Amino acid sequence: MLAAEYQAGISMSELAQRWRMHRTTVAAQLRRAGVELRRQGVPDGQLAEAAQLYLDGWSCHRLGERYGCDAEAVRRKLVRYGVPMRKPWER
Repeated sequence: MLAAEYQAGISMSELAQRWRMHRTTVAAQLRRAGVELRRQGVPDGQLAEAAQLYLDGWSCHRLGERYGCDAEAVRRKLVRYGVPMRKPWER
């Protein structure tokens, strides 16, 4: 069930909350089940591009689809890169 939910696109963080376990435990169980894990965030070589797309109005969700990760992973990488995040009412 855990593997099916992950493969359906649910993030590891969300699965950890749902299943009441640590994110690293979720990752370990997925690996044992033979599931290929998604990349975590925007690749470093594409951060400048992702930052510009975000500043041009792309959502973190849309960027996540482009880079093969979830919106929260995108947000974390952009924040570390120094990109100011839009407020919810600015989205």
